[in-house]
Amino acid sequence: MSFWRRLLGKDDDQAEPDPSVRPKPATAPAARGDADLADGDEADGDEADGDADDRERKRILRLRRVGREDGSDVDEALALLRQSEGSAVQTRYLDAIIAGLSDDTSLDPLRVACAALLDERGQRDDALRLVSVSRSIDGMMLGAELYAAAGRLPRAVSMVERVLARDIDTPGARERHERWSAQLGRRPRELHVDDGATVVAPTTQQTRFRLIREVARGGAGTVYEAEDETLGRRLAYKVYHQAERDHAQIEREARAAIRLTGPGVVRVYDADPEGGWLASEWIAHGSLRDLIENDRVDELLPLDDWLPALLRALERVHAEGLVHNDIKPANLLFRDLTDPLLSDFGVCQPSGESALTGTPGYISPERIDGASAEPRDDIYAVGRIIDDVLGARDDAELDDRQRQQSETDARRWAKLALACMADADQRPADATALMALAALDADEAQNSA
Repeated sequence: MSFWRRLLGKDDDQAEPDPSVRPKPATAPAARGDADLADGDEADGDEADGDADDRERKRILRLRRVGREDGSDVDEALALLRQSEGSAVQTRYLDAIIAGLSDDTSLDPLRVACAALLDERGQRDDALRLVSVSRSIDGMMLGAELYAAAGRLPRAVSMVERVLARDIDTPGARERHERWSAQLGRRPRELHVDDGATVVAPTTQQTRFRLIREVARGGAGTVYEAEDETLGRRLAYKVYHQAERDHAQIEREARAAIRLTGPGVVRVYDADPEGGWLASEWIAHGSLRDLIENDRVDELLPLDDWLPALLRALERVHAEGLVHNDIKPANLLFRDLTDPLLSDFGVCQPSGESALTGTPGYISPERIDGASAEPRDDIYAVGRIIDDVLGARDDAELDDRQRQQSETDARRWAKLALACMADADQRPADATALMALAALDADEAQNSA
């Protein structure tokens, strides 16, 4: 079933209506979508035409203000599109709706329906522009389909990985991911969208660390809350699943973290590549993933409280000529809600080298297509992190005061997220460029306030 038919309540098995009874692009009320002309109204001649024209003008004006107090709501706009199917007036309604769409997320079902209708009319580029700002599952799935149909498979895979990161059980998402990845010649791999996908118990280690509890699992290793019994301090103890295989990754993670020691980077205390473990500072507040999964998104608002600090930390990474390569919610920790920290530098590498691995859903389209590592990859991942937070905000049960107070901040960062996830040649080149863009947007928001 197409998105257009599903969103408008159509059934693919339903017989096609008889063209003779479809609304016609003429002057009859049905051709103008006059659903509110009351049964039994009898008006003809110039007066009837004038009344009908006036009603249509009013509808179009309301559609141009869709989502506003004096405009149509989503249900009304969808109903008008449905009632006018097959007529010339549907195009006028569609144009009016598109002209009136804002970045209000409550309008997303209408945005997706309009994009699907444009695609059915052969206007794929217009459909892509319309749906590219969507944060809903339906919108991202449609975007993935449109990119694939346009032959832009890396972008399609990247988009469907965003869907899988949001909900791995989305119908059809995994099948499309596998099929499109195969067409790109990507080696089949397990989607570690859920960092709890792999469980490996640690072997007995001859260390001074006493394990307290397991706090995270991933494809590379398991992280425990532990205590240094000699120094009496709490720490995070990461045990790699296969020390022999991961020797280089453990060493790379430790060296990069020490090289970048300073604000915004987790401190590494000790490491043993041969033994397969790494000890770093204990961050009690947890990760961005923890906050989102535990319905604590309200603590992440406003984003202005912590995102600029994250960008400053990433700027130091890029200034060293490095690419983090695995920025994602599980690797962004918080000492407190204004002090974010980058962690897990296991696949960090110099810019320009053949790219190492990353996490599906946070890998840029050009990396999917085989390009070398560069700072723009991290910028794409930052956009995805903002996208995750804003998506969680959309779904959260915030009170009216919280939602209203965070609205301007959320819209500003949503604009930055779209810039981060744009095509590579339109994306900020590194964290310094992104910070400059963020500052410019902040100034514009302040001046318009």
